[in-house]
Amino acid sequence: MLKQRIITALILAFVFVSTILLADSNWVAILFALVLLFAIRELLGLTTKPMQKMGMGIAILMAFGFWISSNEMGIRISIYLSFSGLLIWIAILAYLLRYRFSGHWSLKARWLHLFLGCLTLWICVHTLVFMHRHLDQGGWILLYLLTLVWVADIGAYFCGRRFGRHKLAPGISPSKTWEGVFGGIGCNLIWILIVYQLSDGWGLTLWQFILIGLATSAISVVGDLYESVLKREAGAKDSGTLLPGHGGVLDRIDGVIAAAPVFVSGLYAMGTV
Repeated sequence: MLKQRIITALILAFVFVSTILLADSNWVAILFALVLLFAIRELLGLTTKPMQKMGMGIAILMAFGFWISSNEMGIRISIYLSFSGLLIWIAILAYLLRYRFSGHWSLKARWLHLFLGCLTLWICVHTLVFMHRHLDQGGWILLYLLTLVWVADIGAYFCGRRFGRHKLAPGISPSKTWEGVFGGIGCNLIWILIVYQLSDGWGLTLWQFILIGLATSAISVVGDLYESVLKREAGAKDSGTLLPGHGGVLDRIDGVIAAAPVFVSGLYAMGTV
């Protein structure tokens, strides 16, 4: 299982890194439109569960709508989207603190979480393309954001397996531990310092760079937990089966969905956007 997980991760990393660093923003928008398509399809399966053809049709329409609108999205609107995303994820964190498993969400509740999931996905992909298209060294900054989530995920996985004792949220995801979370954030702190030394900090001081990086790393855990709630209520182990060893697309990007608007909001608050 671990071998399959590593192989899939390496293939995904190659596709994303090469596209982000070597292709222009139009190809990056196409890449994230595809991500959005499969993520929306999985989200539908976890919430309202429409007929297969209907679900795919909805996902295609949303992905196409994103691709069209990404070319027209200005800096001001993108900033507003990022701050809106930040507020939404703070609200989701408050919801998670009060969450209790029901196992029988009403149709109204499922539609509500479908809407919330679609909204956060929409904000995320627009934010990612915005960074690539409008920021100086946008490709490298976008890649750095993704690595913050990847490093936190890898660090949490191995630290949790080795040292995990205290459950983070047993009512949501029994396998996650506080040791894993702190291990992931600790690994990210090392990674943040390395990147700062290798880059010019993109106009940020060291403490600003650390603050944004750690906030991004921490909020990615909230994205992970929220997806776990959706899977738990749907009675699903994974969001899908598209990625061997990883599950579905949502299983891979849940942290990024939360991290992207927080990261860009931090850059804007520090005056670099």
